Amino acid sequence: MTKEYFDAPLFIKEGAVNDVNLVETPFFYNNNGCPTYVKALPPYVEPLEPASSDPYIPIGREYEVIDAKTETPDPEHGEQTKLTLVANEVVYEPMWVTSSVAAAFGITLVQKGQGIRVSSPEDKLKQIDYEYGMFAGHRSPYQGTGYRLLGMVCTDLECHDFPHVFASIDPELPLVISVARYWPRFKKIFLADLWVPSGSALYIPPRSRAKGQEFVHLHGNRNSALACWRGIERSSIQTQTLLQVDGGYFHWFWNELPTIHPLLK
Repeated sequence: MTKEYFDAPLFIKEGAVNDVNLVETPFFYNNNGCPTYVKALPPYVEPLEPASSDPYIPIGREYEVIDAKTETPDPEHGEQTKLTLVANEVVYEPMWVTSSVAAAFGITLVQKGQGIRVSSPEDKLKQIDYEYGMFAGHRSPYQGTGYRLLGMVCTDLECHDFPHVFASIDPELPLVISVARYWPRFKKIFLADLWVPSGSALYIPPRSRAKGQEFVHLHGNRNSALACWRGIERSSIQTQTLLQVDGGYFHWFWNELPTIHPLLK
């Protein structure tokens, strides 16, 4: 008798890795949905200004933060802050990304035919192809659970001193990036899922938390393949990320409550 087994669920699979030297190619150009890094933008393309918006405009689901404990378990890589929220579960408000919505979280939306100069303290970065599985969010890197598939998705957000470009390159499905604006003094955090249509990209500048900072913009891409939960045809998506592989300073923010990520139609 033949036994049948489920395929092992895909978390995250790394593909092609390309070097990006910001001295030689300082601009990110969204060339009709194809992420490219160029010495100069085409003469008909005016570079975008990094996003700027009123941080007091409330966007996202609001939660009260009653405690924030910061540890440095690995000083070489950064800090971890565990947030305690007044909730039984944490809902991320879903929304299709627009320039103004992205700007509310310190992010610049780069649509087809647009470009922006990339800022970074480190000139040599990597552009990496990734395949994200629909279960990638069902792993917690903070609770000693290794790479086991968990029954819930925990909050997992970060900021760091190097830039990101999250490019939505899957031809069929949008990319989903989780974001937050955290106000330590007011003990508030606003959470959302940004749905990025295929062909668009998000530019996140270097951002490290400093003492006395009024608010902190955070992001996370562990739920990139959230759109796969809308049907049975796909269980993973293709995406592309600009990042610093070696070095860089991180600050992670997490919470162990189960999260809810409503789907957009």
